[in-house]
Amino acid sequence: MGSTPPEAVEKPDYSYTANSILSAYNTIARSRRYEQSTPLALGAEDIKSYLELYELPCELHIFIDCIFTLDNLFIDESRKRVESRIKK
Repeated sequence: MGSTPPEAVEKPDYSYTANSILSAYNTIARSRRYEQSTPLALGAEDIKSYLELYELPCELHIFIDCIFTLDNLFIDESRKRVESRIKK
């Protein structure tokens, strides 16, 4: 199976909401804690701290789901990198 060449992939329309959520995630992730160089998952308090300073770009439940989903992707990718280093 071949992959689609980059020039054939159609760029999605700009989304203010998506951009705001990604920006919020980057801001919230700055408060991430680590244990022995392993990133710990973000928690509700991290999101709450963000919401005390910034406005929501969408409904609260959607915002929280997006932040936790992005964080799960980050944690999974970090775990995979560690596992690949251990295998070497």
